[in-house]
Amino acid sequence: MTAEKQPISIPRRRGRPPADPAAQAATAQEARNAICSAALTLFQAGGVDAVNMRDIGKQLGTSPMMAYRYFPSKDHLLMELRIRAFSRFTQSLARWRRRARNPRDALGLVCGAYMVFAYANPHDYRLMFDMWAFESPETMKAEFGEKVRRQSASWLEIQAAIRDYLGGDAGTGAGDLGEATDIVWGSLHGMCSLHLARKLVFGRSLRQLARPTIAAILAGVSARTT
Repeated sequence: MTAEKQPISIPRRRGRPPADPAAQAATAQEARNAICSAALTLFQAGGVDAVNMRDIGKQLGTSPMMAYRYFPSKDHLLMELRIRAFSRFTQSLARWRRRARNPRDALGLVCGAYMVFAYANPHDYRLMFDMWAFESPETMKAEFGEKVRRQSASWLEIQAAIRDYLGGDAGTGAGDLGEATDIVWGSLHGMCSLHLARKLVFGRSLRQLARPTIAAILAGVSARTT
């Protein structure tokens, strides 16, 4: 095995499988992680169409059928990649919200963390938000429910930051708070999507527009309470 394949090598069992269920679970998780790493490499190189079980097997030096032991289909593997990307995204938003020295700072920090994540992790961001056609949409909907369309934890982090920012003014009703969250989310997503699509014009960049975008969002949230 070459050095470049070592980080994503598949653990191989010799003889009987370990009797300890915890050890078996750990081995299976290592295999899933390795498959996901290989799939992400393929996605980064060629998008969703480049992800297939045969090439994953080639990367890992295993049978093309090995990945099916852990993921019943390509759809399941893509969903796992999407869920993991959303998890990393949510953790980043939560980490920056916790760093706020006072509640009023939380929203600006979370907005900044959102744009930094998209800028630094374009492949993760595309996995999260670019739509692709599942080979079996009904199966995925039955197994994953709302996760097929969205992940709510990151949205809730933005909502919590808005609540922190507004303080006593946040009690305008759950509907109003949810609407404000959608507007903030849409504003950030729109800017990041334009950046990733290279549609920002007149030489402007996401880095140049980050501060004025955050300032406009904060002003807009404040204005909704007056």
